[in-house]
Amino acid sequence: MAVTKSDKYNRKKFLATLGSAAATGVLINTIPFLSAQAQIKSLSRSQADGEYLFAEGLTYMNTGTLGPCRRETINESLKMWQELESFPLKFYGKNGAELLAEKTRGIAAGFLGCNINEMLITNSTTSGMNAIAQGLRLKAGDRILTTDQEHGGGLLCWNYFAKYYGVIVDKINIPPGENNRELILKRVKDNLKKKTKLISVSHVFSSTGLRMPIAEISSLARNNGTLCIVDGAQAAGAIGVKLKDLGCHAYATSGHKWLMGPKGTGLLYLSKEAQDIIRPMQFEESYNTYNDSNGVVNLACILGLGKAIEYLNSVGIDKIEQYNLLLRGRLYEKLKDLKNATILSPSGGPLASPMLTLLLPDRFDKATFVKMLLDKYKLSIRPTHKEFGFNGIRFSIHVFNNEKQIDFAVEVLNKELA
Repeated sequence: MAVTKSDKYNRKKFLATLGSAAATGVLINTIPFLSAQAQIKSLSRSQADGEYLFAEGLTYMNTGTLGPCRRETINESLKMWQELESFPLKFYGKNGAELLAEKTRGIAAGFLGCNINEMLITNSTTSGMNAIAQGLRLKAGDRILTTDQEHGGGLLCWNYFAKYYGVIVDKINIPPGENNRELILKRVKDNLKKKTKLISVSHVFSSTGLRMPIAEISSLARNNGTLCIVDGAQAAGAIGVKLKDLGCHAYATSGHKWLMGPKGTGLLYLSKEAQDIIRPMQFEESYNTYNDSNGVVNLACILGLGKAIEYLNSVGIDKIEQYNLLLRGRLYEKLKDLKNATILSPSGGPLASPMLTLLLPDRFDKATFVKMLLDKYKLSIRPTHKEFGFNGIRFSIHVFNNEKQIDFAVEVLNKELA
C-alpha cells in the first residue's frame, strides 16, 4: 500500500499532543489503545511528496535491516561528493576534510548524550565491535559473557578471540518469547564470574525486538569489575539513547539503519574511563575521523550522516520513539489473536522496541513467505536470521510508516495465514 497525500498529518498538532501527554506524566505505553489510534499519524511528509525515494506502491517495514535515506540526506552527500571530485585536493588535510567530518562527530555525540572526545565515526556496528575487540588485550582463559540472541556482526569478534586466542565465550540462554526483565538480570548475575572481563550484549535484540535493561546490566558489570559493551545497531534512532544514563563502557551502532544515514556509516562510543583499556589501532593517533592511523574516509557519506541526525534532532527522538511505539502497539494489538502465528516480542512496557517478531507455523518457510509478501503485495519485512533457530518474520516500524500501512500488513497476514 503506497502512502498518499491523504495520509498526511499536521505535524505540529501531533507533536503537541505527544508533548501534552509527556507534560502530564502520561507514558506512551499507558495510553489506552483506542485513544492512541487517534494520535497515530505520519510525522513525516508522505511518500508522494518525495521525502523518501521508495518505489511506487512499496510498504517498507524493514528499517532494522536497512533504513532509507531522506532526500535531503542524499543531496548533502551528493553535493560534497561533487565538490570533492571537482578538485580532489580541495578538502585534503586538517583544515579541510577533518573539520567537516568533526561537525558530524559533534552532532552524533550530542544526539547520543556524550562528549565529542568519546565519539568515533566508523562504517558500521560490526566495524565498531571489531575495533573494540581489537583494542582489548584479552588472553587465554579470559571470559566473555554474552547471550544466544546476538547478531552475528556483534558476535564474530568474540568468536575470533575464542578460536585464535583461547578466550572463553559464555552464552546466556534467553528463549524467544520469554520477555522477563527479572529473569534476564538474574541470568546475567548468575553467570558473571571472576574471570569475566566483559559483558557484550545487544541493546535491542535483532531476533525479537526485546529491549534489554542495559543500565541494570551495566551496574552488574561494574560491580564485578567487568566491562559492559553494547551492540546498539537496533536502538539508536529507533528509541532514545543516552549513553551516560546507560552506564556502559562502549557502544557501537550503525548509521544505515534507524538513523537513516548513508550506507557504510557507523558510530562508536568509548567512555573516557575505558579509553586506556580499549585502544583500537585505527584510532591510535587520534579519535578524529581523519587521522594518520585511520586513513582516508568517505567524507560525503559522513556529512550525509550528520544531516540525517540533524533531522532526527529537529523532530525530537523522544517523540519519534513514542510515535514508533504507538504504531508498533497498533500492530501488536491487531496480531495478538492471530490464530496461526505467535508474537514473540514484548507486549509493551520498557522491554518493547519498534520491532515485532512473529513465529510462523512449521508449514511455512520464513524466507519463502517473506519473498511472497514482497512479490505479491510489495510488503517488505524480513525473515529472522537462521542462527536464532526459529521460523520467524520481523517487522521494523519507523517514523515514515503510518497506521494505514499497519492495517494493510495485518490484512495481508490474516489472508495468507488463514
